[in-house]
Amino acid sequence: MKTLRPAGPAKPIRTAGTLTAVMLLLAGCGQQVDLYDYFGDDKPAAGPAATATPPGQSASGAQPANALVNNSTLGATDAALAGARPSNGIEKVSLKNAQGVAATVDDLPVTNFDISQRINLENALGSRLTTDFPTRKRILGTLVNEKVAKSKASQMKFEIPKKDLEDRINNMVKRMNVSRVDLEKRLAEKGVNEGTLKNQIEGTLYIRWVMSQQKTDTKIEIDEATVDAKYNEILSDPRLKPVTVVTLQQVDLPVGKTTEAMRQQLVYARSIEAQQIMQRYKGCRSIKAASKDVFDVKLGKRIEADLGKLPPPLQKALRQAGTGKMIGPIRGPSGVRLIANCGTRKIEPPRPSREQVKASLRNERFEAVIQQAMAEARKESFIDYKDPAFRP
Repeated sequence: MKTLRPAGPAKPIRTAGTLTAVMLLLAGCGQQVDLYDYFGDDKPAAGPAATATPPGQSASGAQPANALVNNSTLGATDAALAGARPSNGIEKVSLKNAQGVAATVDDLPVTNFDISQRINLENALGSRLTTDFPTRKRILGTLVNEKVAKSKASQMKFEIPKKDLEDRINNMVKRMNVSRVDLEKRLAEKGVNEGTLKNQIEGTLYIRWVMSQQKTDTKIEIDEATVDAKYNEILSDPRLKPVTVVTLQQVDLPVGKTTEAMRQQLVYARSIEAQQIMQRYKGCRSIKAASKDVFDVKLGKRIEADLGKLPPPLQKALRQAGTGKMIGPIRGPSGVRLIANCGTRKIEPPRPSREQVKASLRNERFEAVIQQAMAEARKESFIDYKDPAFRP
C-alpha cells in the first residue's frame, strides 16, 4: 500500500463548551487533560467535578461540646458527609459483557469493548464521563466516524504514516509534561492500553484526511459581539463562584452487639470516653495522641466536603466548634462518634480570558464543519447498528 501524507498539518481544536468545562473544574479536584485539545476529537466537553447533593436527611442532632444526641443522628451525619464530599474520582468502565459488536462499518466492527476503552481513555486523561446511554451513543458515533474515514482511505490506498502517529503522541506527552512511561502507567491504571490511544489519534487523523479530500472550507470567522455575549455568559455562571471546602476527620468509638439494656450502658460509657478525647483535643494533629489511652478507637481518614452542601445544623455546629473543638458525642446504633473540623479553604475556579472564549466559539463552529463533512462520507459506507437506538 502506498503511503501518502495528508494535505497540511492537523490543527488542534476543541469542542463547544470545552473551555467552559475547564474553567468550572474546581481547583485541587483533579487535572483535566483533553485529547481533543491536541487531536480534534468530536467529543463534547466534560462537565465540572461536581459535588453531589446530600440526601434529604437532617443532622440536627450534631451539636458542639458535650451533647449526647439521639440514635438517628449518626446515620444522618454519615449520609450528609457522604453526599457532600467533592467528587475527585474518575470512573473506570467495567469490561463485563463488553465484547459484543455495537456496529459495523463496511465489515469493520465497533465493539462495546471499544466504547468502554474510549471512555476509560478519556477519563484517564482527565475527563469526567459517565457510562450512561447518551455518552455511549456519542462515543459510538465518534468511533463510527473514524471507521468510515479509515475505510475511505483504504479504498483510495492511503495510510497514515507511522511517524505522524508517533509525532502526535510525543506532542501530547510534551504538552502534558509527563514521560511516555508515566502516560502508559496512567492509562494502565484505568484499564487502557496504549493501542487505544493510538487508535484514537489515528482515527482523528483519518477524519482530517477526509476533510482535506473534500476540500472542506475550515475558515471560521467570529464577530466580536458574539464573543462578548459568550464571555459574559460564562462569567455569570454560578459554578464560577467561590466554594468553601471543609476538611473533616471522624473518630468512632464502636459498641459491639449486645442486649438493648446493656447497649445503653455501653453507649453511655463510650460517651464519657469520647468526652475525655474532646478535653485532650488541641486540633486535628492531636487526635491520635488524645485518643491513645481509649480502648478500641477508630480514626477515620480526613475527607473534604463542600460546606454549603451540608445540612444547616451541621454547618452551624462546625462553625461554632471551629478547629479547636470537636463536635459530639454523637450517638448511633453502632456506637459513638466525634467529628473534628481540620480547617476550611476557599476554592475559586479560574476565569477564562476573552481570547480563550473566542477560540472556543471558533472551535464550536469548526465542530459543525467536521460533522457535516463526515455526514457526506458516511453516505458512501454501509453502517449497521446492532441496536437501532444507537443510530444518529
